[in-house]
Amino acid sequence: MENLTEKLKSCSSEILARLKFIAALAGEFNYPVYIVGGFVRDLILGVEDFDLDIVIEGDGIHFAKELSHRLKADFIKHRRFQTATIVIKDKTHPHPAPQEAAAVKPSSGAGGRFFSIGTKIDIATARKEIYEQPAALPRVSPGTIKDDLGRRDFSINAMAVSISEGAFGQLVDFYDSREDLRNRRIRVLHSLSFIDDPTRLLRIIRFEQRFNFSLEKTTLRLLKEAVNLKMLQKVHKHRLRDELILIFKEPQTVRCIKRVYALCGFEFIHPGLRLSSKMLAMLKKANETHMWFKNNFPHKRRLELWVLYLAVLLEGLPSLTLRKVLMEFAFHKSESKIVLSYKSDAQRISLKLKGAVSPSSIYKILEPLRYEVIILALAKTNEARIKNKLIDFLRLYNGSRIFTSGHELKALGVQPGPHFKEILKTLLYAKLDKKFHTKEEELSYLQNVILAKR
Repeated sequence: MENLTEKLKSCSSEILARLKFIAALAGEFNYPVYIVGGFVRDLILGVEDFDLDIVIEGDGIHFAKELSHRLKADFIKHRRFQTATIVIKDKTHPHPAPQEAAAVKPSSGAGGRFFSIGTKIDIATARKEIYEQPAALPRVSPGTIKDDLGRRDFSINAMAVSISEGAFGQLVDFYDSREDLRNRRIRVLHSLSFIDDPTRLLRIIRFEQRFNFSLEKTTLRLLKEAVNLKMLQKVHKHRLRDELILIFKEPQTVRCIKRVYALCGFEFIHPGLRLSSKMLAMLKKANETHMWFKNNFPHKRRLELWVLYLAVLLEGLPSLTLRKVLMEFAFHKSESKIVLSYKSDAQRISLKLKGAVSPSSIYKILEPLRYEVIILALAKTNEARIKNKLIDFLRLYNGSRIFTSGHELKALGVQPGPHFKEILKTLLYAKLDKKFHTKEEELSYLQNVILAKR
């Protein structure tokens, strides 16, 4: 059996220290302990992965509770699945050197030194799964590490590495997973894999595109059979939403979307949804424009690229259908607003901007909109004049401020009321249109032009 000790030692000192700490605590309970899943796959591929997925041959929830106590960390248990999640939120001490980390035993409070803020650790009892009906969540019961790996989605994710003190670094591979990884292929572990959990139909495409692997021949046949049985349509839409978001967050999102459509279609989202060459081009433009925004406006609010992809993908649906889809999939209210605004406002933005000449008129059109909608409008238009106006808004007009506030208006004898807001807006529009430049000129314009008319 292959030993990955040297590969583990090549991990960051932080990761190595975490594994040693967890192993030492498991030793106190006499529990065999393993790092499993994506971490092992990425370790062999030479990809750094900070997400720790730990399996205990023993009481995983009890172990996680004790680990969270030693780390003074938050502890969330999921009793139905015999799993728990630990999240480090408190401030920690500096990380130790590797040799110090290896020597540290998990006495109460010691471990926090090398578990930085934001660290998340998933702890699970080694378990079996039984799917009582297709596309339903499984019923789980305690099992061995072999049982636990056998319930995984694909062979490349069905390996474990022992981190127990007596067998540290030993690869555990019951399903020829290492061979599949060498041959860059993805294979399901049993013939009912896509029937038991149809979300694997989407997950396998993510991994195929991320690693540029191929689908094993029998696996591809089973995938097509599950698609023909419309298995994705039997999955709860909230679970499908989570898988879609993961696809939209992949580095090769457009390739993933194209492959999903080729193998699965989009009927699981809505029967009327199609992927056109125009939509593919817009997805690529959305990505490019997002990157341009990120590079040119690092000080502005961070945009979620995946929401841009969602808006483009669903744009072709009729408005009422679009609202229904967003509701059924339970996308967050703020995300749904962006998608709906893009659907209803993108075309009107271009039409309105054609007639907008002054900076204030451009500002009035664009200021109420979210950045995501403006970025999508910029990606969508081919007209240079419209592009320039959108860019001018982002570069020059958005975020403009005036010197005058409500306190100054009161000092000038203006009685408080709703008109305060209108006066200040009028003043801002005048500043955008370069009616004045300095604070003194602004005050003079306020008194001689705005207030004089009231």
